[in-house]
Amino acid sequence: MKIESTSDLISIVLGKGHPSIVSEAAKNTEAHGARHPTSARPADLAELGGERKARGGTAAPRYQSAVTQPAAGLAKAPELLAAKQRVLSGSRLPAASVRFAGPADIDVFLGELDQAIRPFEDCLRKAGARHGDRAAQLKAIIKKASIQTSKTRFECLRDMAEFDARLERIVRTGEPIVLAMREGGGKVPVPLKTGRFGRGPDFAEFLGIKMRAALARVLREFHPGGAHVVVVPDTCLHTRDMGFCADEVRSHLEQLWRDLPRLGVRDEVIVADTLAYLPADWGSVVERSAAEVVASIAEDEVVREAAAAQSRSLMFIKDSGVSDEDEAVLFYAAVAGHPDGIPTGLAAQARAFQAATDEVTPLYMAINHHGIRGLGLIERVVDGLGFSSASYLRASVHAKPGCPRPALSVFHALAPVALLPMHALGVRVIDETPRWGLSFDVVGRMRGWQAVCEATTGRFLFYETTQEGVEMGGACAERAAA
Repeated sequence: MKIESTSDLISIVLGKGHPSIVSEAAKNTEAHGARHPTSARPADLAELGGERKARGGTAAPRYQSAVTQPAAGLAKAPELLAAKQRVLSGSRLPAASVRFAGPADIDVFLGELDQAIRPFEDCLRKAGARHGDRAAQLKAIIKKASIQTSKTRFECLRDMAEFDARLERIVRTGEPIVLAMREGGGKVPVPLKTGRFGRGPDFAEFLGIKMRAALARVLREFHPGGAHVVVVPDTCLHTRDMGFCADEVRSHLEQLWRDLPRLGVRDEVIVADTLAYLPADWGSVVERSAAEVVASIAEDEVVREAAAAQSRSLMFIKDSGVSDEDEAVLFYAAVAGHPDGIPTGLAAQARAFQAATDEVTPLYMAINHHGIRGLGLIERVVDGLGFSSASYLRASVHAKPGCPRPALSVFHALAPVALLPMHALGVRVIDETPRWGLSFDVVGRMRGWQAVCEATTGRFLFYETTQEGVEMGGACAERAAA
């Protein structure tokens, strides 16, 4: 069966069908079959988790967790509790006022983004210039562009051994630097995070794209072979477990492709079509692996604790099905551990949602661990784009040893560097020199920020606030980044 449409590809992700051949884009990677087998047994893939614990001749995988505290940052937002009290008192969540921006205005805003990122770009150049050896220059630039470098153990020779070896090979062969990372590709369906405005790419995504483009530009200045940051969106892989809408995710991707030229980005940042690179046995491997994860949770305390931590994060990612904004305030207050005063039925719904999230967590872990890593999805994308998976540098938005985490925003109170665009909306801070960041929708609503939308399409672009609003709303953002 040949894949003819997006719906066919989506059926693979949902596990409803497993075509015998993959799309033409994925076929192009089969020449690299020695590097990327199209199938693998979950027992073999267990090695990918890192450390293993012996147990009578057997071992349980240490699944690499994708937990990030900012994913659950909504639970710590003071605005959530303030909104809860407001709704319980009989009021409603404040509606955001809207102003519309024309094409010329948007060009000005994009120019401001460039100005905001320029000091970051200059810092990268200075970091590279401190070294004489090219490999050391490139590593210093990547480190300077990264956050949480202590967690990624950037200074540990053992943890960075593979990274360093690949970088040395790139310098020796003159190949382009390809920094590949999976990230986003949609907005989380949590209304208090991304709201009714924020379903498409906005200035939160734009900021992240421009940050990565700046990194690629500076690497090119120090490496004649060139440099690219390859973004591999992964929300399209979580339609079944997290409830992302497949059509909405596809629309988000296609809109971002259209946005890139206006952002001034050519091939510095490449946003991949992830579904085009799935192997034919993706669904069957994920199904088998989910059962393995369930068994590991049952028998291994360390895996069980990792799954519990992952589930707490996923409760603020997974679609709850609550569409009414005022109900959502009470629902997520209960999920965050503040059920006092919440109507009995809604509190029970929150508890059921927690249980449902626990139940689906093994599938989420199987997709990340056995699917993406075990089936070499990033490598398939890199090869399919015409680069070499033997030389690419893996990056991440989840801090892991030996895996850099590039910053997606310039730090200030409303640009918590660990908060991802898929969890938030863009924010423009009006000051003598306008600044750009990102925050939750409920913060903007409770602080009375104004939503700025595109005049020609009505598309949400960002929230707008003044210097006075930063200190109040910034508390939420800083806690989310902790």
